[in-house]
Amino acid sequence: MRRIGDLDSKDREILALLEADARRSVSDIGRVTGLSAPTVTERIARLRDIGVIRRFATQIDYAKVGLPTGAIIEFKPHQNRDAKAYEFVCGREEVRDIYLVTGSAMMVLIVRVADNVLLNELLVQLTQFGETRTSVILNTIEEWRPVFARESAGREDEAKI
Repeated sequence: MRRIGDLDSKDREILALLEADARRSVSDIGRVTGLSAPTVTERIARLRDIGVIRRFATQIDYAKVGLPTGAIIEFKPHQNRDAKAYEFVCGREEVRDIYLVTGSAMMVLIVRVADNVLLNELLVQLTQFGETRTSVILNTIEEWRPVFARESAGREDEAKI
C-alpha cells in the first residue's frame, strides 16, 4: 500500500477536494486541479484500488437522528483474547468505533445512544465481560478532521477566480 508521502501533488489535491465533498463531480475536480475528467476518474479509481480511498461516506449528525449522548469507553476484557467480549462489542449498534490500543485498556469504544439510561445499560452489560472507564462527550469541537483539505483550500479559491 502506498504511503501518504508517495502521493503526488495532484493525488493530494483530488483527495483534499473529495474530503471536503465526496459528492463533488469529476468534472469539477478536473477544473480545480487542471486535469481532464478521464484522468481524474482514473486517479480516483487507482486511489481506491490501492486502498488510499477506503470508502465514500455520509457524516450523520447524531443528535438529529436521536443519538445525542456520546461516550468514550476504555474497555479491558477479563481475558486478553476473550472472543465473547469482542463478539459482544462488535455486535452492538451503539458502538460506532472500536480501537485496539496499548495501555491499561485493551479497547477504546466510541458509542452513541439516545440518553444516559441507555448508556448505563450498555455499561452494565459490558461489565459482564470486563472493566470499563467511561468519559461522556460534552461537546464535539471537530470530527472527521480532513487529512488534505486544509492544505489545498487556497488552491481551490484560486481556481474560482
